[in-house]
Amino acid sequence: MLEIKKNISLKPYNTFAVDGEADFFVEIQDEQDIFDLISTDVFTTQPRFILGGWANILFTKNYTGLIIKNSLLGKKIMKEEDNKIYVKIWAGENRHEAMMRALEQGYVWGENLVLIPGEVGAAPVGNIGAYGKEAQDIIAEVEGIDLETKEKKIRTNDECKFAYRESIFKHELKDKVIITAVTFVFEQQSPDYFPNIQYNDIQDIIWKQCIDPTAISAQEVADIIITIRQNKLPDRTKTGTAGSFFKNPVVSKEQFERLLVTYPDLKWNETHHHGSIAFKLSAGQLIELAGYKGKQEGAVATYDKHALVIINTGGASGSDIRAFAQSIQKKVLELFAVSLEPEVIIL
Repeated sequence: MLEIKKNISLKPYNTFAVDGEADFFVEIQDEQDIFDLISTDVFTTQPRFILGGWANILFTKNYTGLIIKNSLLGKKIMKEEDNKIYVKIWAGENRHEAMMRALEQGYVWGENLVLIPGEVGAAPVGNIGAYGKEAQDIIAEVEGIDLETKEKKIRTNDECKFAYRESIFKHELKDKVIITAVTFVFEQQSPDYFPNIQYNDIQDIIWKQCIDPTAISAQEVADIIITIRQNKLPDRTKTGTAGSFFKNPVVSKEQFERLLVTYPDLKWNETHHHGSIAFKLSAGQLIELAGYKGKQEGAVATYDKHALVIINTGGASGSDIRAFAQSIQKKVLELFAVSLEPEVIIL
């Protein structure tokens, strides 16, 4: 039975652990709940926000409107062909656990995405990624219900318009579709398997543990990345954080070359932007060079082990965290003429 609640605290629904209230709050537990919700006066008259990724959001004030919490659960093997398996996973399932289940069954390409907190339904929205892999690399299709037409639609990978931390669900279809499930495609690990392990952090552990990079398994890659993330990120059960707060900025070749003259040790990856060669920089390094690593203002700070991570040390408000993030943006812009864009959704 669908239940719309009033004046609900949002503190349990954001990993920054900031206070705030929603005028209305509803939890979707099956697809019929969605259709029932669409018919209510609250849905038709109130602003709404679909809470599909509670680990990547910052509430800066009370929410005037309806918060929709996606809690759809389930998984199903859709098909197996050659060495591939297509697995449909409902939106409310834990993302890390979904990647680990695939690994345990001998399927690869989710190993770089382990231990990224949040739920499956949020993966395509922000095209989550880490260590050289993105959700778009393993998403076959995304299923959702259109909140205006009340129709269920399946979108292919191409139709999702994926880009770096972007998708159609973040722009054209923002708050217009509730994602119900995502179909991932995994491959059975084969003798010619070679993962994305070029990042220095991964290479350091491979070297220290004397692992043969030509014979490394997907499970070993996952274990390494879990170790790295546990070392770099605070314990979310004890410290309020959303992990990486900003996207890694992409700059033109000309700007990159100018920066390199003054900062020859810049971390970078070559990429393409609007059809031209561009360079993705490390937001964490820029923040550290700006003097913000471990810096604290009131109850807000950057984590002392990773400058890209903003933390609530206890008692900070969402507006406090936003102001601190804005001060970082201002300083980085002054020093490097580089704009940092939040990866976290700010409401």
